[in-house]
Amino acid sequence: MHKRDELPPWPVVRRALAQTTHRLAQEVAAPAAHAPAWNEFEWRIAMAVSVMHGVSGLLAGRLRWQGPAAWQAFLEEQLEQSRRREARARGLLRALDTEARLAGVPLLGLKGSALLALGLYAPGERPMSDVDLLVHPEHQDRADAVIRSTGYLLGIDSSRHRAYEPPGLGLARAFGEHESNPTKIELHVEIQERLPVRQVDITGELMPLRSAAGLQGYASAGALMRHLLLHTAGNVCNRCVRLIQLHDIAVLGAELDDADWQVALAPTTDGRPAWWAAPPLTLAVRLFPRQLDAQKIQRPLQTAQAACPAALRRSLPNRSLSADSLSHLDTPMLPGIEWSQSAPEALAFAWRRLRPPRDQRMTQRAVVQREAPLVASAWMHLPRWRKALSFVLGAPPRAQTVYHLHHALTYRPSSSA
Repeated sequence: MHKRDELPPWPVVRRALAQTTHRLAQEVAAPAAHAPAWNEFEWRIAMAVSVMHGVSGLLAGRLRWQGPAAWQAFLEEQLEQSRRREARARGLLRALDTEARLAGVPLLGLKGSALLALGLYAPGERPMSDVDLLVHPEHQDRADAVIRSTGYLLGIDSSRHRAYEPPGLGLARAFGEHESNPTKIELHVEIQERLPVRQVDITGELMPLRSAAGLQGYASAGALMRHLLLHTAGNVCNRCVRLIQLHDIAVLGAELDDADWQVALAPTTDGRPAWWAAPPLTLAVRLFPRQLDAQKIQRPLQTAQAACPAALRRSLPNRSLSADSLSHLDTPMLPGIEWSQSAPEALAFAWRRLRPPRDQRMTQRAVVQREAPLVASAWMHLPRWRKALSFVLGAPPRAQTVYHLHHALTYRPSSSA
């Protein structure tokens, strides 16, 4: 028997990750009457999977069975801590709204903030680790001042967004949801995803036409769904999708009508409907058939799949949550290459992976130095050519996954929960 803080051989870990991910996804969609017959190690793996996929709060309120004492304590603590973090996020959003009104700055509260406002989740069910905001480029500096007025400091300034953190933030993090973990703010001036090298930009479709100062909602429910689909598509492409993201699509999708879906899947700049929506929507329909009515979702699903490039469309039947997420232990060498729409695009993607642009390398270096799961990984600090050569001997384990696994193995309930 392995020591509690040590991982068994990788094949054992891979099998446990796949099994627990599949079962927990089933429990979120349709809770079973009986607990799974897992050993102590598999229950610990289930904790890591629950955290990686952001569904601890959902499981705490939905499971119909009782697991081991450590599992039950874990879920109870995660739900309580998630409620506290949600309350803090709501307070932060109120402060940002007040300051933005005073400064005359329109801000769009993105993704999780918008879902909170819609009341689709009970308190603590959905984790809120970040507050994402969209602002028009001409208001970016004033928005920066608004965020700083709430006590936040600029962390990483990249081409994708500006990331803000509370002052005095160190690297240490508690496992899963915990009030000691910071709530960060990300400020965007555009909403786009690289799939895998082709940029898809939907910025102009999200903000209301006449935006007053303060925190705003999306132009429509369809616009929110469009953003959720694109963001989740980016994570599927990079093999880091979370179950909670697919659940977001399912619970919001249950509220949409045909007009909303037309907005969500409207043609992009190439004139085709939202081809990138097919993988996340296919996964959401497969995982949550009870939430997404088959008749209502059939036309949107067919529209997205028909617009999907042939190679990517052929991959849809074989896609799975465990393969497209951190539940897949092995680091993917060319994640998302099947999203390429031509041979030159695939080659450009491979070259970009081997030799990223300078601004991307700088951002990656800053992220590795500031994110706890990455700082602890020796592989993440290797030169890119050494990383590429390491695949000759087999794909190395993913730093984020191993980080969560080790924390799950050593987890003890907090007395403050």
